[in-house]
Amino acid sequence: MQGLQDALSDWKVWWFSAALIVQYVAFSFVIYFPTIVATLGYDTTVTLLLSAPPGVLSTIISFVLSRYSDKKRKRYIYILAPCAIVALGFIISICTMNMAARYISMFLMSQTAAGQMVLWGWINNTFSREPAKRAAAIAMISGLSQTGNIIGSFVWPPTWGPTYRYSYAVCLAALGVSTTMYGMMHLHLKRLNQRMEQDERDGKGIKELLGPVGFRYLV
Repeated sequence: MQGLQDALSDWKVWWFSAALIVQYVAFSFVIYFPTIVATLGYDTTVTLLLSAPPGVLSTIISFVLSRYSDKKRKRYIYILAPCAIVALGFIISICTMNMAARYISMFLMSQTAAGQMVLWGWINNTFSREPAKRAAAIAMISGLSQTGNIIGSFVWPPTWGPTYRYSYAVCLAALGVSTTMYGMMHLHLKRLNQRMEQDERDGKGIKELLGPVGFRYLV
């Protein structure tokens, strides 16, 4: 119970939850991906075949980006980069109905998975010091964030098709908000790291330190 109480009282848990809710609204297109591919004008079989390559590319990039993020011990920059690519995909889809351009935009949008894998690693790292609190925090964030998928189901009404420009605009705005929220968390954790480093240099007692000696948040 102590772990749950600690998680409930930590504002970072609520911040990550809110950011993920907004981000899942932005990523709601994933649920409707075959419907979006169908706007290219092909029959059902070809549409489903065309839906596969963006996912394959996303899987490869997710693996590479996650490994590289761990190697460099950085998180936010490897969340920001895929989000920027996804945003570019949204913008292309808003601006044109050209078949080739829209299919390329689908490859760009599919890079959501890469950022998500790094993000969940970041969340785990942020609450890594207390196992009970980490378990409760991850469960809360994961559960609450699914609200975004419920909201996202209303972003793609058939009346907005086949261009779905309004849907892409909503997703683009939500992506901007969530990425900004992650950026604010990044700056906060970076300041905490600087403070912990300064406290250790000043020789403060163990009880006065913000965390165990040598501990730093991954940012």
